[in-house]
Formats: sequence, C-alpha cells, structure tokens
Amino acid sequence: MTTQLCKDIELLEDAIINLTEGASDEKRMAIDTLRWMMKRKQNELAEFEYIAMIEHADSDGYACNQNIYE
Repeated sequence: MTTQLCKDIELLEDAIINLTEGASDEKRMAIDTLRWMMKRKQNELAEFEYIAMIEHADSDGYACNQNIYE
C-alpha cells in the first residue's frame, strides 16, 4: 500500500464527512478537493498512457531489445 493511496483515502473520507455534515463553505471545500483529486488522477492516467505508448512504439517484440528501467 502506498502513502499516496492512504492520503487519497483520507481525503475521500474527509470529503464525504464535509458533504454530509458540513456547512456550505465546508461542502464547497470538499467539492474543490474532489475536483483537484480527479484532475490529479487524470494527469496520472495521461502520463501512464503516454509512457505505455512510447514503450510500445520502441518495442519490436523481441525481449532482448526491450528497454529496462531501474
């Protein structure tokens, strides 16, 4: 389990509490947090897809020619 995953779970828990029990400013803050989190996840996915595309383009299908990342 990663540290970021634990932080994401905590943010989601706080957002749920603020949306269900909070005043209007707390609800607005929860929505902003969820939007920020969604944007970060979209960026992570785009980066992952880009790297996968680059690695696939560089691959000729032979294991001996694959890039090895440390």
